[in-house]
Amino acid sequence: MIKYIATIGGLGLAVAFVVVFFIGRTETKQLHEVAPRAGLSYDDLMAMGPRIASSTGVTLGTSRHVVYLLACSGLSSKATLESQAAQASTLARQRRLSDREAVVAILAQGGAAGVNLKSC
Repeated sequence: MIKYIATIGGLGLAVAFVVVFFIGRTETKQLHEVAPRAGLSYDDLMAMGPRIASSTGVTLGTSRHVVYLLACSGLSSKATLESQAAQASTLARQRRLSDREAVVAILAQGGAAGVNLKSC
């Protein structure tokens, strides 16, 4: 009898963890949803990642994440996104910052005070 109660308790605990996981996670946006914020297409943003990675020496993952964060912020334009992404990638590599911290620092240099990337 105790075995059954322990099994049911364990299953209940596992279900509770799954429910908390899905309720507590933040909603992320897909790249094709954030691309129009910067005035670019999905393909333009995808092509930007390898160019930035090869010019700055960061990994492809870092460069793509930086591009995503800048596009998602809505504060970068079509003309400035690639240069800001290169600056943020370089800053992340040199100062060992996270991608998010580097993007906030670059956007703050451009005059965007109190940048909030929580929805990104």
